[in-house]
Amino acid sequence: MTDIVIHIGFSKTGTTTLQRAVFEKHSQIYYLGKIQKSEHDRQCVTADTFDFLTPLLWKTDQPVDLDAQREFFNKTLTPRAASASIILGSWEGLGQQDISAFRTSVNRLKAACGQCKVVMTLRNPITRLPSLYLQHLRGNQKQLAETYRTFDEWLESEETRLGSLNKVFEYREYVETAIDVLGADNVGVFLYEAFDTDPERYLQGVADFLGIDGKEVVDLADGERHHTRLFDSQVKQMETRNSTFIGRLLWRFSSVEKKKKAIGFADQDGVIQTTVATDKPASVDLDPGTIQRVSNAVSADNRWLADNLHLELAEYGYPL
Repeated sequence: MTDIVIHIGFSKTGTTTLQRAVFEKHSQIYYLGKIQKSEHDRQCVTADTFDFLTPLLWKTDQPVDLDAQREFFNKTLTPRAASASIILGSWEGLGQQDISAFRTSVNRLKAACGQCKVVMTLRNPITRLPSLYLQHLRGNQKQLAETYRTFDEWLESEETRLGSLNKVFEYREYVETAIDVLGADNVGVFLYEAFDTDPERYLQGVADFLGIDGKEVVDLADGERHHTRLFDSQVKQMETRNSTFIGRLLWRFSSVEKKKKAIGFADQDGVIQTTVATDKPASVDLDPGTIQRVSNAVSADNRWLADNLHLELAEYGYPL
């Protein structure tokens, strides 16, 4: 039986690059989605794939007919993937669902498909937090229509919405839940920092876990980093236009297209571009107090990951 793998795409961990450069194109992967420009819901490969996955991944609070899901997997999906080594799906939203919903998803997948695997990439919260904020500003071209928030305002709202700062980085619970349901050998955990510093080793590690040709993975990803963050000039334009009452009022009631034009925002298929020749990717400098608060929130979880999975967290400056 062909293995099924679910990639938990935590935001700002290189998910888009893996999806577009590797998963969608690798000869040994039957890719369920997220597929660029797919006409189907959740950017699935086919409409019936979406129907199959919906009660397993996205509507876990509703009943599921596991016999029907099992039949579709064995009699329809597996034959379609006959020439591939694995069936794989990757969605960012899977890394944002409630942990109880995630546990239900993994249990349902296992019941419907037999043994399955989960793969995920983690990132140091100290560097991930600014990227999450910049993603909020970018908002997949949708939050440009919302009221502008400074970094401090956004962080406070996230803490309020989720209940604590720790919940912003709830990766340990995903790892622990997946291991509990599937077993440690079926859970692959990788580090974004390794992707940055030694991409070939990172990609080969992912390939080895998936059981696919590593050279093809490395070749596909070569030079294909899909950056989705805003540029410095774009964020400065946002800040300037929201620094006065009139500016905020105009920003609030402008259309999304007018906002994009005003800040020099251009994107091609979700990859951010800039109209400024010497522009740099935007960044946010955390003050010492925020760094300490983040460290306090995540250090216990990081120590658990380092102790139990032997990840190189200390090498990459994760708070321990």
